[in-house]
This record gives sequence, structure tokens and C-alpha cells, in this order.
Amino acid sequence: MNRIDNIRQKIAEGKLVKGFFLTMADPMVSEIAGYAGYDYVWIDAEHGPLDRQEIFHHIVAAQGSGCCAFVRVPAADPAAMKAILDMGPDGIIFPFVDNKEIAQRAVQACAYPDGEIHGVRGQGPIRAIKYGLEDEGAYLKTAYEKVFKIVQIESLEGYENLDEIMQVKGIDSIFIGAADLSRSIAGRGNDLDLNTVYNDICSRVRKNNMVLGAAIGATAEDAARVTAKGVQYVVFGQDARVLASGLKANLDALKDF
Repeated sequence: MNRIDNIRQKIAEGKLVKGFFLTMADPMVSEIAGYAGYDYVWIDAEHGPLDRQEIFHHIVAAQGSGCCAFVRVPAADPAAMKAILDMGPDGIIFPFVDNKEIAQRAVQACAYPDGEIHGVRGQGPIRAIKYGLEDEGAYLKTAYEKVFKIVQIESLEGYENLDEIMQVKGIDSIFIGAADLSRSIAGRGNDLDLNTVYNDICSRVRKNNMVLGAAIGATAEDAARVTAKGVQYVVFGQDARVLASGLKANLDALKDF
């Protein structure tokens, strides 16, 4: 059983899958997260200032310490994703999937042309086949299913097109990007509110038997709130903020001296 199958099994057993959000370059953070017991790390190549080499080091460190490595890419761009997929991540997160066309580009970017999805991924796996120590032909037959494909719904357009997006073959999960979704709703000046939209997404995704993810605060109350809505995996905590709050608390402990 590979790493992503462990995640799928945990979800099937009704256990909440937990991830940590990474923006800093040092792979030590991913390694610590794995040793601490997180199920996966969310390596942010959309907002975080990470280059290819840094993403690669995070993937290696996370997997070496026992957790999955999910990479959020800037967009569903097959050309930009080739190198990342060949690094052997366990999952790819696509931001702002606003319609079925973007969703289709996302899954096709993860698939080779001769597969069931008829993708556009170019052949050239490197670390994904342990630098040639594993059989490349065997990898090509199973590569697609080993990558957990997550699409984010974080705009009103994405919400309005949710049913069409979920019909795109090859998507493994829907992730609610509540912060951007809230701003998108407010920017359109309609009668909708985030709570109504959030609950509706949860209901429709679970009725469609798709895996559902969300970001939460690092509290038991937040976990209880979202799991009651059907959320099966979460990401909470961000490296820079955890470090900042820890440093501040450390300093405050001696504020009277």
C-alpha cells in the first residue's frame, strides 16, 4: 500500500486526515511535520515563495518522515506541472477551479496521453521511479492513480458550476477555499452568505460521494464543526505563523525581566 492509499483508507474508516500548511523554504519544516504525526503537508507553490528545488526538498523531507506531500500549484498549467509530478508528490491541489474546463485541464495535466483520461503529461519521471531503480513502464501504468487530485472551490463562479466540475472524471476531491470564496460572494453584492454556500457545497459534494476537504483553525471546536458537515480532511496551522506565535510566546514568558 502506498502513501496515498493510506490516506484513502483513513478517510474510508471515518478518521479525520490532518495536514499542515507550508510556505517557508526550509524542508526541515516538512520533516518535523511528518515526525510530529501529520498525515500530509500542504506545500504552497501558489502563494508561498517556493521554487522548484525547494518544492522538491519539501517532498523528499515529508515523505522521508512518514507523511504525504501535497503541492498546491499556481494553476492548472501542464507545462509548469511536469517537473513537479516527476518529483513524485502524493497529491496536487489546483486553486480557483471555476468551471469544468479548468477541472478538465487539471486532471489531464496529471495523466499520460495513452491512459483512460487521455492526458497531456509528458514522459520523463525521475524521482517518481526512484531515479530509474523502479520499472518505468510499470510506473506509467499506475502513475495517475497514485496522485491525489484536489480542486479548490473558492469563487462564486466555482460554486455556481460545482455540479459540472464534479462530473469531470478523474477528480479525487473538492476542497473549500472559504477565505477567497467569502470575498467573491461579498464582491458580487448578492443575498448569499458564506455559511449558506459552505453548507450547500458540503452537502452536494458528500451526496456525490466525493472526498471533501477544508481549512480550519487549530481547535477541537473547529474540527467538530466541519466534520459534522461531512469534511473528511483538513489543513490547519501555517509554518510562518506558528513560528511567529511561538517566538512571541517565548519572548513574552520573560517580559517582566
